[in-house]
Amino acid sequence: MEAESLRRAYAGRHVLVTGCTGFVGKVWLAMALDRLPEIGRIYVLARRKRQQTALQRFENIVSTSPVFGPLHEKHGPALGEFLGRRVEVVAGDISEPNLGLDPAVADRLVRDLDLVVNCAGLVDFTPGVDEAIATNATGALHALTFVQRCRRAALLHISTCFVCGNRSGLIPETLTRDYCPKGLPFDAEAEYADVLKAVERIHAWEHTPEAEEAATQEAMKRIHGRGRDDHNARLVRNMVDRGRRMRTKHDLIQEGMDRARRWGWTNTYTYSKSLAESLLLARANETRMSVLRPAVVESAVSFPLAGWNEGFNTTAPLIYLLGTWFRHLPADPKVPFDVVPVDLVCNGMTIAGAALMQGRHAPVYHCGTSDRNPLKLGRATELTTLGKRKHLRKNGAGALEKHLLSRWDCVTVDDDTFFSVANMRDWCRRTGEFLRSQRCPQWLRDSLDDFAHRMEKAVRELDQVEGALEIFRPFIHDNRPIFTARAFDAFPVAEEEFRFRPEDLDWRTYWIDVHMPGLRHWCFPKLEGKELKPDRPSIPFRLLPPPTPAREPAAATGS
Repeated sequence: MEAESLRRAYAGRHVLVTGCTGFVGKVWLAMALDRLPEIGRIYVLARRKRQQTALQRFENIVSTSPVFGPLHEKHGPALGEFLGRRVEVVAGDISEPNLGLDPAVADRLVRDLDLVVNCAGLVDFTPGVDEAIATNATGALHALTFVQRCRRAALLHISTCFVCGNRSGLIPETLTRDYCPKGLPFDAEAEYADVLKAVERIHAWEHTPEAEEAATQEAMKRIHGRGRDDHNARLVRNMVDRGRRMRTKHDLIQEGMDRARRWGWTNTYTYSKSLAESLLLARANETRMSVLRPAVVESAVSFPLAGWNEGFNTTAPLIYLLGTWFRHLPADPKVPFDVVPVDLVCNGMTIAGAALMQGRHAPVYHCGTSDRNPLKLGRATELTTLGKRKHLRKNGAGALEKHLLSRWDCVTVDDDTFFSVANMRDWCRRTGEFLRSQRCPQWLRDSLDDFAHRMEKAVRELDQVEGALEIFRPFIHDNRPIFTARAFDAFPVAEEEFRFRPEDLDWRTYWIDVHMPGLRHWCFPKLEGKELKPDRPSIPFRLLPPPTPAREPAAATGS
C-alpha cells in the first residue's frame, strides 16, 4: 500500500479544534502548525474566561507555554504574522448548542470546514457528574450536531481507551452501541436523560428548606465546636451557604461514582466518556466520524521538547509518591501499564484526521502501547526505582537522600502486607493516641506532644495516599486490559515524524531519561503547590490578522 503524505492531505484544508487549552490539544495544535505549514486554516474554539477574551487567552497560552517554543524559535518576531495566516480564534463553548458560536461565525465555518477535532474533555477521575456530562457527553453531541450542519466536515472525537471499564484481556478497536462493561442491558439515551434529571434534582435540593435546615445545624455544630459566637449572623449565613454548596458538590461526585460502579466503569470520567461514544454512535447516521482512544497520555518523546508534560491525573502522583519514603505500592506487577507519549498520540490524531478527510477512516483508533510494545507495572516500578536512584545520587539533599533514600527501592505488594497504607496509618494513629494519654513531667510532655503531632500529621497524609491509591486501583491492580492498536496500519504515512510506531520506544531510556525528568521539572512542583514561572518570549506575541490583498485598480471606461 502506497504511503500517504500528510502534508499533502492537509494542504488547504480547514480544521476546527476544541480543547486547545488542554494537554493533548495544545500539543496537537503546535505540531500541526510546525509540521503542516501548508494547512489551510485552523479555527481554535476557546471560551472567554474571567476578564480575558478568547483571543487574549490564546495569545497568553502561545506566549507562555513551552509547547509553542519550537514555533517561537523558528519564526521569532514574525510568529504573529505566521499564525495570523493560519489560525483564527473563535469565541465559543462546547457545552452550549451550536458550540456557543456567534451565528455569523458559525455560518462561515459550516461552509468552510473539512474537519472538526474534538479534544475538549474534563479529565478529572471523580468530578461532579454535572460537569463531566456537560463537557464529555453533551459537548460531544454538540460537536456532532455542528458537524452535521457542515457541507463536508468530518468529526474526530478524542475519547479514552479506558471506556472499556473493568475488563481484562484483549480490547478490540470497535464501537459498540449501548455499551456496558458488565454486559447488562443498557440504553445510553435513557441513561443520559436519567443522569440529567439526577443533576437537576441534586441542584434543586440545595435550595429546599430541608437543605437549609441541615446546613444550619451543621454550621451551628461547627461554630460551637470551635468555641465561637453563634450570634454573628454574617458568619452563620456564610457557613450555611458554604455547607449547602459543599453538600451539593459531594452529592454530584457521589452520583457520578455510583452510576459508574453500577454499570462497571472505573470512575465518572470513563463513564461519561463511554456514554458519549454510545450517544455519538446512535446519532451519527451518515456522518463521517472516528473515535480516537488514547491510553495513559504521558511525557513527550521529542515534540515540543523531550519530557514535556502537563498531566496530573496519570502517572505523576504515583511516581511522585514512590520518590518519597513511601516504598510499598499495592499493585499487581503483571498489569499492563499502557503509557503512551503525547507526541505519539498527536501523530495518531493527525493520521486519523487525514483518513477521515479522504473517507478511508476506521471507526476507532487505539493510541496505546500494551499491544505493540507492552510495559508491565512491575517493570515500570523497577524503572521508577532506577530513575529515583540516578536522580538522588546526583541531586539529593544531603547524605540521607544520596545514600539512603536513593537505595530505598520501590516494590509492588499485596493489599494485606504488613507495610500496607492502612496498617501504617493505624500504627501512627495508635502511637499518637498513646503519646497523648501519658502522664509525665512537663519537660517530657513537650517532646511527646511534638511527636504525637507528627503522628497525627502522618495519619492525615496517609489518608490522602490511601485515597489516591484507591482512585488508581482499577488501573494498577484490578484489571489487565490489552488495547489492540492496529487501525493506523491501514493508512501508512510517508513522513517519518508522523508515523505511529510505539514499538520504537525503548522503555528504559524513555522512563529514566525522558519521562521522570519531565515530571520533576513540569509536574512535581505543581503537586507541591509551587507555581512555575512562565517562559515569556522577549518580544510579546500577538496574533496578527492576515494581510488584506491589494485591490486591482478599476479599469478605465471610455465615453
